[in-house]
Amino acid sequence: MGVESIVIAGRDAWLKAYAQDDGRRLSLGLLDALARRLDIEALRPPPHPGGGAAKRVEARRIGELAALGVRVPRVLGEGDSTLLLSDLGTTLAAHLRAAEDACAVDALTTRVIDAIAAAHARGAYFGQLVPRNITLDDSGRVGFIDFEEDPLEVMSLPQAQARDWLLFAFGMAKYYDGRTDVLAGLLSAALQQAPDVAAHAGRVGRLGRLARTLGRLGRSARQIAHSILVVRAATVLPMLLAAALLWDLIEDGELELVQLLF
Repeated sequence: MGVESIVIAGRDAWLKAYAQDDGRRLSLGLLDALARRLDIEALRPPPHPGGGAAKRVEARRIGELAALGVRVPRVLGEGDSTLLLSDLGTTLAAHLRAAEDACAVDALTTRVIDAIAAAHARGAYFGQLVPRNITLDDSGRVGFIDFEEDPLEVMSLPQAQARDWLLFAFGMAKYYDGRTDVLAGLLSAALQQAPDVAAHAGRVGRLGRLARTLGRLGRSARQIAHSILVVRAATVLPMLLAAALLWDLIEDGELELVQLLF
């Protein structure tokens, strides 16, 4: 998949081309087998089509989300395996990197969590809900991008919404290193409004032992560990317990397990 920034009639837009095969079948199959084995349906990866099939999935999902009042790109044009999409503003990832202090990070996180929870309440779900796929424009409006897969092909709506929170927690963990209890508290407030979704997300607590092991293996592994413990804290355990566990996550290295999630 490739994305190119272009300007049309003085406005920013994005030309998105969908590759035929991204070579992730093995890793996605392994993750699916693991999720089934652990009975954590929210971690199952949906099919990840390529080419025209991926384009059609994304175009359909953009239409569905727009009908629910979710801020998503407009489809300005399309080809056999391309979409021309309107621009929604700067990504949350860029905003977080530019944030001056923890208060600014928390304000951004709260705004985005509120937008996710509101969309979920209207029946929406996303798929790859990480900071690079969330936007904020100059007015502070939250938008969402990147929908070339459909989690409902392999799970229920509450499970798909739980998956959104799990991936969001993973993506946000590195911005809360040393303050993961704060992130857990922010997520907890949203999850309390959707107990069925929280129940599915809370199943990731079964990976608590794995999280503590991963936390000692490296940077990427530690981010996964953070997300597991954050969601566990937000749905099952007292936040202070999660904070105590996170003090152990201090060693460094590399283990690119994040590729299993996408």
